[in-house]
Amino acid sequence: MPGFISPYRGVRYHLKEHTGRTPKNRKELFNLRHSSLRSKIECTFGILKNRFKILSAKPNYPFPTQVDIVLACTVLNNFIAIEDPDDDILNENIDIDEDNGEVTNDDDSSVVDYTQTRTQREDRDSRNEWKELRDQIAWAMWVDYCAKYNGGNTIESALA
Repeated sequence: MPGFISPYRGVRYHLKEHTGRTPKNRKELFNLRHSSLRSKIECTFGILKNRFKILSAKPNYPFPTQVDIVLACTVLNNFIAIEDPDDDILNENIDIDEDNGEVTNDDDSSVVDYTQTRTQREDRDSRNEWKELRDQIAWAMWVDYCAKYNGGNTIESALA
């Protein structure tokens, strides 16, 4: 990935911090939705890992093959969900365990290295582009949210 859209620093992020509170500004709304999406993705991978053990085994396959394995598992899981909505694995609660272990790859001949040598200026410019994109997305979310729930009033409070 050339970049990453991170949540806003110093603004409520975790879903539990938002319980019973509505977002007061675009940054809180963005972080709430970012956290919610991240939670759903982690849950989805938990379901996939429970069903397809190859995803937990950390096999030594080239990156494109790893992508194909995840896609194939997802397609199979979706097919099972359509054909058997009462499937036990789909309907169980998933506890997400953070894996802090380092993964080593002894044979790195097929590993794609996405790192590039860039100047500090290029790094700064890239970070600024991603921050600007985040700000644009946050504002669009805020305008939409206010139109639905706030009578179109986009005035923010406690903007961090």
